[in-house]
Amino acid sequence: MRHTSFPTTFALLLLLAAGCGSETVSPTPSPDSLRQDGLWTASGSPSTILRLNSEQLSGRGVREPVTEITTSSARLFTLLGIAFDPAGNLWLASEDDSLLLSFSAGALSGSGERTPAKVIAPVDRSLVGPAALAFDALGRLWVANRRNGTVVRYDATQLAAGGSVAPAVVLSVPGNPSALAFDTAGSLWISDSRFQWIIKYSAAQLEASGAPAATFVLTRFASALVNPGGLAFDGQGNLWVANTGAGNLLAFSRARLAGNGPVAPDIVITSTGGSLSIPVGLAFDGSGNLWVMGGAGALTQYAAGSLGGGGLLAPSAQLEIPGHTLFWSLAFWPRPAGLPVN
Repeated sequence: MRHTSFPTTFALLLLLAAGCGSETVSPTPSPDSLRQDGLWTASGSPSTILRLNSEQLSGRGVREPVTEITTSSARLFTLLGIAFDPAGNLWLASEDDSLLLSFSAGALSGSGERTPAKVIAPVDRSLVGPAALAFDALGRLWVANRRNGTVVRYDATQLAAGGSVAPAVVLSVPGNPSALAFDTAGSLWISDSRFQWIIKYSAAQLEASGAPAATFVLTRFASALVNPGGLAFDGQGNLWVANTGAGNLLAFSRARLAGNGPVAPDIVITSTGGSLSIPVGLAFDGSGNLWVMGGAGALTQYAAGSLGGGGLLAPSAQLEIPGHTLFWSLAFWPRPAGLPVN
């Protein structure tokens, strides 16, 4: 198991757990994609793409995934970014292989070994340890390269072609970008585990390659940010952060995100009964409930109506995915309406 590139605190947590202004593209899902509803994630050990259907996403206890997909096209180990395109094809970033894989909607309707429909390979170090994925409102795929400090963009025509293709845009960013999220204005937010901050690039800065200065830098307030991981915006424009190193969740209101520097979170949710064990990935479902993926397989839901309180907040659902560990991100299909594209 290769963890040498992890920040020290994060690596120890994972080891302990194992023994982490444009037009909008209208979705055109295929008939097959209508049968893949639910929450999708991927484990690095063993290397598997997993789905829980909507009926499994409540209550407490162990949940055996209804779909388990493997592939011999990549190792799928360490950090695995996951996202759906508008047509319901699943995209996966494999950090150790520096590859992007796409599985068509039709290949996701059952379990078993699958060959990806498309594989995107690096050109001139365009993919070096890709760890996070996010689609923007135009259906362009953004990839965070954690090991060389870049964020790259692939346009729809490039995604359709696959192969060794140079990205349309390459942004050089400071640190080790680990997670991505778009806000409603089309700005891209990036969490960084090296400098312990979250940075923002405006929609205009995303149109050309270069090393632009971030328009916002959210730095540590006291001990608030500790190895920040997954990011997600709710329907009100609040930014939620999986604060991996501290084992809690943070929320920053739209008003807080208008300045720079050390900013105190508006909401801090702390763990009750182990509900936030190594929080790494975040996603909101179609009802506004917040789902948290734990690095060792814990899956926690906080009901939309409870998120304003913070503190020792009891989850509304607390699930375990047995026999799997080394998780990083999660995604819902169908993609929830009324939220920024992720």
